[in-house]
Amino acid sequence: MPHADTWLFLPPEVEALAPRLLARLTGRDETAEATRIEDLVLQGDAFAWRDFLRAAEPEVVGYRGPDVDEQRLLAAILEDQFILAQAVLDAEPADVAARERLRACASA
Repeated sequence: MPHADTWLFLPPEVEALAPRLLARLTGRDETAEATRIEDLVLQGDAFAWRDFLRAAEPEVVGYRGPDVDEQRLLAAILEDQFILAQAVLDAEPADVAARERLRACASA
């Protein structure tokens, strides 16, 4: 079994870029998004991180606004996070499907 904190060694793109990108795509406050993600990193665990990825996927894939470049970038980042998360948690069928939807969105 991997060390419980192994998930914290995932690349930091989500923490660095996702607040701005999520705020742009969803209309939510960037500072609130940054706080939410920082709280996940500081207080969460791998399961909470996977829950975050699962919740963000439909928001990104379902986005139909003008910021397509931001959508594609965030989709690529989240897809990578799903792949890397498999080093810590076994991928469930829903995770594999979400990763595939993100991959398609990132390359559209």
